[in-house]
Amino acid sequence: MKKITLLLMAVIISVAATAQKGKITAAETFIREGAFDKAKEAIEEAIANPKSMGLAKTYYVKGRLCQAAYDSGDQKFMELYPDILMEAFNNFEKAIQIDPKLKNTIIRDNAYALLGNSLLNDAISKFNEKDYKGAMKSFERNVMVSASDMYVGMPDTLVIFNAGLAAYNAELYDEAIAHFRTCTLSGTEDTKPYIFISDSYLKMKDTVNAEAALLEGYKAYPDTLDIILQATQFYLDANNSTRAFEFVHKAMEMDPQNHILYLVEGSLYMKLEDYEKAIESLKGSLSKKSDQFESNYNIGLCYVSIANNMLNEANLIADNKEYELAKNKAFEEMKKAVPFFLEAEKVNPTSVATLEFLREIYLKLKMMPEFEAYKAKVENL
Repeated sequence: MKKITLLLMAVIISVAATAQKGKITAAETFIREGAFDKAKEAIEEAIANPKSMGLAKTYYVKGRLCQAAYDSGDQKFMELYPDILMEAFNNFEKAIQIDPKLKNTIIRDNAYALLGNSLLNDAISKFNEKDYKGAMKSFERNVMVSASDMYVGMPDTLVIFNAGLAAYNAELYDEAIAHFRTCTLSGTEDTKPYIFISDSYLKMKDTVNAEAALLEGYKAYPDTLDIILQATQFYLDANNSTRAFEFVHKAMEMDPQNHILYLVEGSLYMKLEDYEKAIESLKGSLSKKSDQFESNYNIGLCYVSIANNMLNEANLIADNKEYELAKNKAFEEMKKAVPFFLEAEKVNPTSVATLEFLREIYLKLKMMPEFEAYKAKVENL
């Protein structure tokens, strides 16, 4: 009788275990059918039961459920679990801890590659939605999954750059710098990481490290235009004309047809109040691209500045005849500004500064019909 009882208990235990394994099998079937809510119910029952909570396959199937539910694109299923893709990863990891042999199954099923791809899609979606912090986390998780020995393929270093870009947009500058620094070590995206590192430091008011990052990038890529332009802008903003000239001239050697570079050079000369050289550079810019507002306007401004300096000197002359001669010479210089301001007006007819300069020049030159016309233009604006 005792033997029969023991046999009966063994049968009961076997049936119970089989029943719980049946929940795992049912969950797999529901996953294949796309019934992810039913699959969740079945797998959670298996996890809750002492007979199956220790089985590696329980957690492997839950990982597959989370992956498939996310990939369905159905918001209802994508939210079956909070942070569903990490739920998938954590369950795959737990399955391997329980049974290391499952590594072979995960590699065969390409599970980590699929998970990495889902994390990448999630990151891109969040980035496009301007959830930059969320995007950064998903890019970072893609990198983490890609680093696993169960990932079939090579980690994409561009994802690290994108993690940095998301962090930069989220104003998480320390994190951005860390990601971009990794990119500089691998050579990912050439000069861009150095530029973003520099700008991240600038956002944190650290000009010393910002400059150091730019110069490091220039040293690594001395023949790349964008790092030279960035250095030029840095020194322009820092009012370091000597270094700005150095880098703008390097850029001009590399891209001699770029009208912007001549405009920058002219602007630097204007800062130094060397208006003659500024005009020369700005005319060089116009020779590359004639229909631009900035160079035309700045040349006009240079001639006005030269004329005003001449008028200031004329006002120091005591002799009235000599004063009149000096004043007329100044007005002749001022007159040279007119065609350039008129060209600037053609490109940007609503520039109040341009119209006001023309109004004042015509008044000083006693060209009254023109003065009245531009007076009206200013008032109408």
